[in-house]
Amino acid sequence: MNLHPTEKKVFSTILEHGMVKSGDRIVVAVSGGPDSVCLLNILFQLRKPLNASLITAHLDHGLRPKEDEKETEFVSDLAKRLNLALAYGKVNNLTEAHGTSIEEKAREKRYQFLTKVLYEHHAQKVALGHNMNDQAETVIMHILRGTGPTGLSGIPPVRENRFIRPLINITSDEIHAYLKQKDIPFMVDSSNLEKKYLRNKIRLELIPLLLKYQPRLIEHLGELALLCGQENQFMEEEARKGLQTMILDSSEHSLDLSLTTFKNFSIPLQYRIIRQAIKRIKGNLRRIDIGHIKAVMDLVNNSRSQIKINLPENLIIKKIYARLRFSLGVEIETGDFSYHIKNMGRFQIQEINQTISLTKISKKDFLLLSPSPREAFLDLDKLQWPLRVRNFKAGDRFMPLGMDGFKKLKDIFIDNKIPFEERKKIPILENGNGIAWVCGIRIDNRYRVNEKTKRILRCKLE
Repeated sequence: MNLHPTEKKVFSTILEHGMVKSGDRIVVAVSGGPDSVCLLNILFQLRKPLNASLITAHLDHGLRPKEDEKETEFVSDLAKRLNLALAYGKVNNLTEAHGTSIEEKAREKRYQFLTKVLYEHHAQKVALGHNMNDQAETVIMHILRGTGPTGLSGIPPVRENRFIRPLINITSDEIHAYLKQKDIPFMVDSSNLEKKYLRNKIRLELIPLLLKYQPRLIEHLGELALLCGQENQFMEEEARKGLQTMILDSSEHSLDLSLTTFKNFSIPLQYRIIRQAIKRIKGNLRRIDIGHIKAVMDLVNNSRSQIKINLPENLIIKKIYARLRFSLGVEIETGDFSYHIKNMGRFQIQEINQTISLTKISKKDFLLLSPSPREAFLDLDKLQWPLRVRNFKAGDRFMPLGMDGFKKLKDIFIDNKIPFEERKKIPILENGNGIAWVCGIRIDNRYRVNEKTKRILRCKLE
């Protein structure tokens, strides 16, 4: 196999990371710049040894009208020369969204486009042109913004077993030398020279300065990212296993973890478990940095039994007694409600989407029924009509079943570990003499059924 040294290096990287399987169809993302043009040409030379087929994909971001048109024409001609199919897409009106930069939005659109091409062409992989310089820039950028071991891993060679980066061990100098030796033309993106972007400032100003102190800076940062990536992969797998052992409840937008189990893990794993829980709920870790993870750790170690913090993009983390809850969305508090009940029947409580039914039953039927927390049986003759169903208010007191004295309802909630936001959702049935039933929790001792009871009121929450 007569390959150029750079092609051999890329081939070795592909094999080392298992990037391509025999028979794979690869979508190659080509912008027209030196990195993507080099990537396409090297993969074209390796297509037979890899037993893979290629599809060229180009997205016009619509940010530089004149340059974009030239790049599209250039990539189209390149695909024709190599006799490869070209998948083309264009973004219209790419603007900043709330809390999202143009760079982030463009990246999001690019990945959406490439994923669409992958499915439409029944491909298995998407090849991206990130190289070792990009890796070094990313590591430095993460350090400047604040990061942990995961951030030091930089750009993964393979992501989601779908996106591959065959040039990740190749420097920018090697890429330009390869293109020069092969006399392969490429386009130059003028936006790469604009210093308003942090990555460009790092590339154009900081790295040249650091290279004076360490000429092999790019290689060293590449090696650091590789080592951290390997260790990170191991730790992430351990964190995944740990996360599974502590899940109490799970839904699409909410995840409850056992704090007791969580605290049994080492601090480095706790950090990673938090990251994985956030990713599971949010779908990604964008806009989440080490400061946010530390904030969750502070919440875990806070002496208060109930406390919450808000993280970016409507992410809410709550400590609720022995639970750590990760949820997504805007919290809507339950408003106050109060309904007068003049007689027996079924009554809808719209604010909490529940129904309370009141029916009279005989003592014989009462003795045959199995107790349920959502049912209560009261001495009907001790109640004063009309009854009222309302929610909790500060200062509520009643005499819990089995007790002779009064107790604050707030203390009952604490004893039962009921979260703050859930307390206003619990209906309270009261009559003229006070609370008769804290629905789903306990009745008032004064209205209990005993041997002298003649008529029984069955209360059921549905």
